[in-house]
Amino acid sequence: MLSIFKVYSLAIMDTINDFLEPYLAQVVDIFTGLDFWLQAVVLLSIAIFVIVGLFVFMKKFIKLFLVLAVLAAIFWFVYSQGYLDSILSINLFKLSF
Repeated sequence: MLSIFKVYSLAIMDTINDFLEPYLAQVVDIFTGLDFWLQAVVLLSIAIFVIVGLFVFMKKFIKLFLVLAVLAAIFWFVYSQGYLDSILSINLFKLSF
């Protein structure tokens, strides 16, 4: 019954390597069995996929950065005009007991 359980170590890199090693070996065996031109096509398609994914990630990150910058500017304007003084009346530097 205990043979179905796999023991993983606390070293995360060893655990990941042990888990992925059979899959990587299988992929490498299949890849090396392909013709040279087919290997080039596969690598080119993977490179295009990674580059497109990188641009999509950058596009979303830039949008997030712009939204956070606009929200911070709005908060700074409202706070500097004194509109939040009644709401944020707690002053941590002048505590009275």
